[in-house]
Amino acid sequence: MSAQLHWPHIRQFLRIDDTTGQVVSDYLGFSLVEDLLTPAARATAYEEWAAFHEWHLAQRTAELATDRVKRHLVTEWTDSMTYSCRRSAALARGENPGPWTPLRVRRPDLDAERRAIVAELVANPNT
Repeated sequence: MSAQLHWPHIRQFLRIDDTTGQVVSDYLGFSLVEDLLTPAARATAYEEWAAFHEWHLAQRTAELATDRVKRHLVTEWTDSMTYSCRRSAALARGENPGPWTPLRVRRPDLDAERRAIVAELVANPNT
């Protein structure tokens, strides 16, 4: 079964790259047409985007295992995307998602890892 079937509301914005076999997303394309969707469909689509991004990160586990900096950047980006998508889903449902919570508060583990990476790079600039 194609990975695209897991997300029926965003299927048209996903494709399988013939050369790599990976699922590639067109989130920008979605953002250009999301206003045409009903609020309920938009909320569902945003929930699917959040699930897709989490799934996509899980698919990259082996690739990211040996590169701490890349793994951190991809994990941080994924967390920010899923957080934004879930907030957008709540807004589309007419809910108040509350104030924006910065990554450093929401994910102190990622903030600590970022600080550790930066400290190591500053201490060893030639590595």
